[in-house]
Amino acid sequence: MQNSARRSAKELPAEFFLPPKTDSELWRETAKLLAGSVAYMVVLAAIVLNTRGIVVHL
Repeated sequence: MQNSARRSAKELPAEFFLPPKTDSELWRETAKLLAGSVAYMVVLAAIVLNTRGIVVHL
């Protein structure tokens, strides 16, 4: 059974690969990427701290 949610890059429209049209859209996308990166690092740090038994006192 093939997963219909997955697509190859060849199936995506050309507009998908173009940068945002305005500066505000570019900043919005940049902020989303930055927030996602920070969230990923926080989750990864929490996993490492919990698996290593490190206690952080705030």
